[in-house]
Amino acid sequence: MRKPFIVFFFLFLLFGSGLSAQINTDSIFSKAIYSSRNKQYVQAVESAKKALQTDPHRGDILVFIANVYSWQEKNDSALIYIHKAQEINYHQADFYESWTNILLRSHQYKALLQSCTEAEKQNYSSKGIFKKRLIAYSELKLYTDGISFAELPKNRIYMTDEPINSLYSNLLIKRNTHIVYANYKLDFFDNGLPQHLGSLGYSFRVGKQTLGFRANYANRFNKNDVQLETDFYLQLNHDQYMYFNYGYAFDNLLFPHHRVGFEYYVPLKYISEVSIGGRYMNYPTSQVLILTGHLEKYIGKSWVALRPFYVYTTENKTKSLSLIGSYRLFGKNEMTYWGLELGFGNSPDDRYAITQNGSFNQLTAYNLKIEKNFMLSRISDVHIGLGYTREEFVTNQFRNRYTVELGYKLRLK
Repeated sequence: MRKPFIVFFFLFLLFGSGLSAQINTDSIFSKAIYSSRNKQYVQAVESAKKALQTDPHRGDILVFIANVYSWQEKNDSALIYIHKAQEINYHQADFYESWTNILLRSHQYKALLQSCTEAEKQNYSSKGIFKKRLIAYSELKLYTDGISFAELPKNRIYMTDEPINSLYSNLLIKRNTHIVYANYKLDFFDNGLPQHLGSLGYSFRVGKQTLGFRANYANRFNKNDVQLETDFYLQLNHDQYMYFNYGYAFDNLLFPHHRVGFEYYVPLKYISEVSIGGRYMNYPTSQVLILTGHLEKYIGKSWVALRPFYVYTTENKTKSLSLIGSYRLFGKNEMTYWGLELGFGNSPDDRYAITQNGSFNQLTAYNLKIEKNFMLSRISDVHIGLGYTREEFVTNQFRNRYTVELGYKLRLK
């Protein structure tokens, strides 16, 4: 009778001690989870490491520690624990979601793409993995690869998700770099006389560079004029680029006979982008020299910008300053936004800022414009603007100008 009792006793010691250790590990791990929920990340990591000492093969604890490090923006440490989980062949859903999240937060897009591929090889897929894969394609500028992957029949189930649908649209927009566009502006003064300004253009990529051509037509003050323009964007290292512009007007009645523009753009850490440049315009009765630049900043889904113009005219050696402030609130992508523009003085970049004798209007003006841009399809968008200007057309004499703007862009592969 004693022999079965002895066997039972040893079995109890063997499995009971294991069960006790398991309960102790889970207890310590629960404490770590509680600390993390209260954003006590240091205590959370300490408790999780203690739990890991009692059971070094707990992949869920390794992944937890990786996540807590990543929440503190310590992604190098986070990846160390992710790789430890990988070494013990811990291939659960939380591992792949956490691994890809950490790589996304640390902007390691090439590694992110590889980790998404590894997840699929292990027969794990999810909406989150699919979304992060599209982000990686976009950031790596592999637009065609991203579009081909999104259009696979097996991935159709994810395309009903609005954020994923927007990512797919952005891939199309960035791949389709041949752009045809048309713009029309209608102005009314107090006397109700309409003034027309229209343009038709085409731009395309040449390697990393962008080249564009545009034809402008104006019918103002009972005069007609046509101007041809070309724009060139030269991409430099470190996301810097330069802008060049040249325009030629045939009749030189409403547009400057020659128009030249140059600007140098540089991204900064705390300001999204700054630039400095100049414009030169040759009118029948004067030459206009302009110094300009701009500051812009993205804050979440908002964008704010400020652009000054310092203008010097050779006709009567006058100097003036104009200033434009812009704000945009973006929707699901960069093609969908509401905008507000406030200005003081006439901007040399606006083709309508001309007088009846064909020179640049350098007098006082106050401007307000509200605009809306929205996508008509995945590859086209429409722009609508309504503006009001209180402008000085003769010294100390003001008039009201009401403006309606319409624009359309079509992006082709």
